[in-house]
Amino acid sequence: MLSETFKIINDYLTSLNNADLKVNEFILPEALKQKFDFELKAGGGNYEDLLGYIRQYIHYSVKTGSNQYLNQLFGGKNLPALLGEFITSLTNTSMYTYEVSPVATLMELEIVRKMNSFTGYGNGDGIFLTGGSNTNLVAMISARNRKFPETKNEGTSHLPRLTAFVSERSHFSFTKAGNAMGIGSKNVIKVKADSLGQIDPVELESAILQSIARGEKPFFIGATCGTTELGAFDPLDQLVPIARKFDLWLHADGSWGGSAIMSPKYRHLFNGIEQCDSFSWNPHKLMNIPLICSVLLVREKGVLHDAFSTYDTSYIYHEDETSDYDLGPKSLQCGRRVDSLKLWLAWKYYGDEGYIARIEHLFELAKFSEQYVLQHPQLELLAPTQSLNVNFRYIPQFKTDLNEFNLRARNQLVESGKSMVNYCYLENELSIRLILLNPDLETTDLNKFFENFIAEAQKVERSFKIKV
Repeated sequence: MLSETFKIINDYLTSLNNADLKVNEFILPEALKQKFDFELKAGGGNYEDLLGYIRQYIHYSVKTGSNQYLNQLFGGKNLPALLGEFITSLTNTSMYTYEVSPVATLMELEIVRKMNSFTGYGNGDGIFLTGGSNTNLVAMISARNRKFPETKNEGTSHLPRLTAFVSERSHFSFTKAGNAMGIGSKNVIKVKADSLGQIDPVELESAILQSIARGEKPFFIGATCGTTELGAFDPLDQLVPIARKFDLWLHADGSWGGSAIMSPKYRHLFNGIEQCDSFSWNPHKLMNIPLICSVLLVREKGVLHDAFSTYDTSYIYHEDETSDYDLGPKSLQCGRRVDSLKLWLAWKYYGDEGYIARIEHLFELAKFSEQYVLQHPQLELLAPTQSLNVNFRYIPQFKTDLNEFNLRARNQLVESGKSMVNYCYLENELSIRLILLNPDLETTDLNKFFENFIAEAQKVERSFKIKV
């Protein structure tokens, strides 16, 4: 039975190399309900039924390993990591104590040490978490509990209104974190960004002073290393003095662009990172590790333990010769999946040099894509390409609503299954947002993507009615 399952897996992986493979079988929810038996019933089934469901699941799922999947901030395929994912589920352990997860604990500690060799956190620490959004939340909680340690037990009712500051181009997880930790989403203050999408340090300092004048208590600055729309990097070295001046925690959200810190060629994007208090790094993005694989790094050892440890845990944490290695006390979670094995195996396989080559290859592809847009008479670049996000749109040969036109072209492309790409809005203009993160991509794949998109845009152009 297992051999049949492995054959399905092998066939799927092999199919991803087929240039004619559709990225997705687009189907609306009600139609999919008719084709797939989702109902859970009183009676069970058999193994042949399970194989059938697996085949159907694969058929109707988006093929994120395809070289025409250019849609979100994850994708591609990574065989060493995939093997790690399988072994993780097979062994099925948790990360709260060394006793129950000895090898994975030491792997996680080594990965955190290795990552901190890039950040410059010589006395640093870190923890694996369930996504970049949660790394931002845990960073914010750590910041509050360091500035106001009594809130860990007493809560925030005795404190003035707390405020945090992020770029208007930052990830929405910061405002969600404000909600989750009880300071309120509106007290996560959005600071104006410049034309490149980078936070404006002058505007930041002004916003902090205004908050203080209102009787509020600033405690946190959230910078971004790779914004979701433009791939912009906030100037960390200009934010450090502001954070120190007002005694604020400075967090760098590298959930998207963080892995680029490995490349000496692009290390300048992180100037000042060694003076930040924490850093989010998502290997499930630029390092192509299967979801989820996210790490929060902190500059000072002990910060996480102080923020999250508790004392009524004798049933799980015991004082013995391995207790110093227990990771649970510094984690917001108790049961925590092993996410270290898949990353450790991939890093062992590719090494620093292999990952640096993969990342720098992607930056070259981003430059290639930007030039393609600039040289095509009916494509318009909507923003300079700063890292791995290429923003553009199609300009038809008649006057029309460009947002509506490009949205229709993009949706037709996705529905065709030939390529998948997403979009965003830049100053109210709809932008096709091409994401470069699959290291298996070559220029031929990008040529094919642009040809597919332009073909759909031309179909829309032929069918659209001219609007005056």
